[in-house]
Amino acid sequence: MPTVIEPPWIAYPDNEPTWGGWRQGYAEAWLLRTWFPWWRTLTNEEKDRYLLQYPPPDEEWHIYMTQYWR
Repeated sequence: MPTVIEPPWIAYPDNEPTWGGWRQGYAEAWLLRTWFPWWRTLTNEEKDRYLLQYPPPDEEWHIYMTQYWR
């Protein structure tokens, strides 16, 4: 697995996946320039292992990670 980047719920612990900050400002920049480019380099198997290491804190995050952002 490539260098590990903390998941959004650790990098921004007080924010849900529907938080408006993901679409503006510093959080948007982090998500678009750091998180997504890195996440997209992983295979599905690597993503599964990552989510075992960093389990989503709730069902909403789980859905985003396994369905919307997969």
